[in-house]
Amino acid sequence: MSFRQSFLFNTLFTLAVNLLVKPIWVFGIDRTVQNRLGEAEYGMYFAIFNFSYLFQIVLDFGLQNYNQTEIASDPSRLRKMLPGMLLVKLFMSVAYVLLVTIIAVSMGYATEDFFPWLLLNQVLMSLIIFLRSNISAHRLFLRDALLSISDKVLMIAGSAFMLAGTFSWLDLSIYHFVQIQTIALGITTVLCIFSIVHIQPVFDWKPDAAALKKIVLDSLPFAAAYFLMTLYYRLDTVMIEQMLGSSGAQEAGIYAQSYRIMESINNLGYLMAGVLLPLFAYRLGLRMPFLQELRHGYGLMLTMAVPIVSGGFFYADDIIAALYPGRDAAYSAGIFRLLLLNFFPVAMLYVISPLLTANKSFRWMLSSLVLAVALNIGLNYWLIPLEGARGAAFATLATQILMLLSYSVGMRKIFALKIPKHLAGKTVLLVGGTVACSAVVYFMNLHWFLGLGLIGIGSLALSLLSGLLSKAAFQLSVRE
Repeated sequence: MSFRQSFLFNTLFTLAVNLLVKPIWVFGIDRTVQNRLGEAEYGMYFAIFNFSYLFQIVLDFGLQNYNQTEIASDPSRLRKMLPGMLLVKLFMSVAYVLLVTIIAVSMGYATEDFFPWLLLNQVLMSLIIFLRSNISAHRLFLRDALLSISDKVLMIAGSAFMLAGTFSWLDLSIYHFVQIQTIALGITTVLCIFSIVHIQPVFDWKPDAAALKKIVLDSLPFAAAYFLMTLYYRLDTVMIEQMLGSSGAQEAGIYAQSYRIMESINNLGYLMAGVLLPLFAYRLGLRMPFLQELRHGYGLMLTMAVPIVSGGFFYADDIIAALYPGRDAAYSAGIFRLLLLNFFPVAMLYVISPLLTANKSFRWMLSSLVLAVALNIGLNYWLIPLEGARGAAFATLATQILMLLSYSVGMRKIFALKIPKHLAGKTVLLVGGTVACSAVVYFMNLHWFLGLGLIGIGSLALSLLSGLLSKAAFQLSVRE
């Protein structure tokens, strides 16, 4: 086995290239646009973006996870499946645009000049994610990693010109901000198509009605799971904007300050899931053992999540004040701490969920998700009028904890897994040691950036010493 084929190298490469590029987009570009335009104007864009995202189920319909699971278990299916899947995607895209436009008109969102471009961006983003699922299903994680950042590289370049005022016709506005994203997503779509043709030059372009019907029916459980997850991830911002009247856009903008950071952090878990899902699907399809992948995925995810949550919690005020000068840092930091705590259950879910998805354990997944959505909506209706954005953050945390508990129980029951005592001990050691390290570093009164670095180094040392992160992950191949 070559070094490039190891599980840990492929995972770390995927994380590294995203950590090099996406923080520049989130904190260098997106944050600057909000700071320049103000919370209210950006908050309206953010609310409409999340509103349009709620209907991604119509675009995706579970096709991404279904496709990735099927192709990973048998790569030869790509030739026959892709044409039919693309035809279904076309129908879904038309339905999505019509549905979202009709509802947006009734909510007053469709009058915004950037709205049509935002819909096109959602269509392109969904298409890119679907196309990339064919690449990751072949376990070509390095190629997929480069494609995962190509749109952001192009967006950063275009937005930098806008922010600098390089061209008179490209002034700073949400309208141009969204259009730049459209161009970047269009170019990335072409790159993904070329990459797939390189893997499989010839396709069967004669999908019949029976094949299309089978794709839709087989995708239904994936679609239901995706829809329910999207609801409790994205509904909060829309509810904030709609329920708080004249202060709704402002409060949504404040919520977006912390949510932007959390979405960037959550991307680490999403990338990990993107590696684990095809690996689990491949091994379950061949009835091969998967515990090593689960074990190393858990260790690596925990090693990242614990210092982020612990260090971020201590330095929340400093982080918010540095990123959003001149704002109410204390109020935003309180929201940030609540959202930050979400990353621990979310990180663990990004390890467990791919296993349940690859095994198609939808009865347990859907039951859990229905409960989570009901809890999230109920808590939001209760807490947003009382606490504003802070209430939405608390509702999100409660929902994620419920999901982690339910999925953990489901994984143990379905696969008859037992948590080794030594693994539980190592987890407690890492969490407790990192929190203690964070407290010591925080009270040393160092600059927050340096403090976070020391906390990360200390936590990594604890993970290596405890064996949660080991060299065995380099000996686990993604190609076998």
